[in-house]
Amino acid sequence: MTQTDVVDELLRDSIDIHMHTAPDVHPRSVDDVEAARQAKSAGMRAVLIKSHHTSTGDRAQIASKESGLPVFGAIALNHAVGGLNYHAVLAAIEMGAKEVWMPTVNAVPFLKRSASVPALAKAIPEGTEGISIVDEKGRMLPELHRIIELIARRDVAVGTGHISQKEATVLVEEAQRAGVKKIILTHPTIDFLAYSKEEMRRLAKRDVLIEHDYIVCTGQMSAPVPPRSLAEAIRSVGAEYCIMATDGGQKINPPPVTMFRMYISEMLRCGINKEEIRRMISENPARALGLER
Repeated sequence: MTQTDVVDELLRDSIDIHMHTAPDVHPRSVDDVEAARQAKSAGMRAVLIKSHHTSTGDRAQIASKESGLPVFGAIALNHAVGGLNYHAVLAAIEMGAKEVWMPTVNAVPFLKRSASVPALAKAIPEGTEGISIVDEKGRMLPELHRIIELIARRDVAVGTGHISQKEATVLVEEAQRAGVKKIILTHPTIDFLAYSKEEMRRLAKRDVLIEHDYIVCTGQMSAPVPPRSLAEAIRSVGAEYCIMATDGGQKINPPPVTMFRMYISEMLRCGINKEEIRRMISENPARALGLER
């Protein structure tokens, strides 16, 4: 069996829980339906589409109908949806959203280091104020408590987005206290977050899924990292606690399904075995979306 055959085999029944599609503020390589059809052609089980600026649950329903593949939506709590907006989250969940991200392009750490992702930085209006999820004493803001309680009741996932490590620690504590069962640490190795292996392991021990995205290895970043850096992070934490996703769809990059193939191939070359990869691209994403069999 060639490596291409192995990659094809692993792609079957896989789930990419983090991809960007058109229409969007930013140029994308594929639209919702094209991404879904490509995923179905590869034998994938499902995908989740993300926008930094709008809820994608409604679009996901159309893409599912047109492609015949389960497509799920989500929402990121940036200024475009009103920030920490309970009503936006409620509407997103009612339309099938499976993940609620904390602020991303409007999070304070991202705004401070936005030059590391030039394509995103240029779409942020000058003078944009960052959104924090905590007050000056480090306590979670009251408006977010109501959102977290909704997430817990509806049993969807919460993603950390681009918030700081201190904010993420507060989020995990409060979300678990509220009964949230699916918490995902979003691309912790990206340069403007830069979690240490020890910090990732600490969160994994608290039943947080660590999402490693191939985007950090691509030209979308001002300083891409080699794939072996992701492999080392995965080994350090353990595949049982990790998710592999692309965070793909940028015009500069190949379509997300092609990126997923590249990611799987690179991890095989780095010594991550098939069983570990299957855990990270099939089993753990299914758990995050509530699709366990």
